[in-house]
Amino acid sequence: MTNVEIQGDLPPGISCNQLKIMAELIMVSEAPGLNFELGLLCTDSKEMRRLNRLYRGVDSNTDVLSFEGERLSLEGSETRFCDIIIDTNQVFAQKGKNTYREEFWQVLIHALLHLVGYDHIRTSDKMKMEDAEDNYRKQIPEGLD
Repeated sequence: MTNVEIQGDLPPGISCNQLKIMAELIMVSEAPGLNFELGLLCTDSKEMRRLNRLYRGVDSNTDVLSFEGERLSLEGSETRFCDIIIDTNQVFAQKGKNTYREEFWQVLIHALLHLVGYDHIRTSDKMKMEDAEDNYRKQIPEGLD
């Protein structure tokens, strides 16, 4: 089971329900048997720069930060507490030919995959992550409010 708490404004055309469905799809597919409590904060560039400096020691903007926090095991079930922070200004600025909505989904899916163990430091890992991102982008829920 995946619970998602959202703070801040989602891009037009993305509902809380759609976001929760996508998070559940990825978490159940990639980490079966685990429960997730996710917090999503959509913020601006000033706050993201502050948080990037605070948590990573990098004094610059970034589109997304993801954090895996505590793990709680109860009655044979593990729950992971995780947070994702997305700079919606940066997402809009970097969208290129994508729509704002498409770029937001790309960044969110990327962050969710990091939380289930994907990385992109080595070329082979990067290719696996990109394949997973492509797969999940094709499964973005449409028209759910």
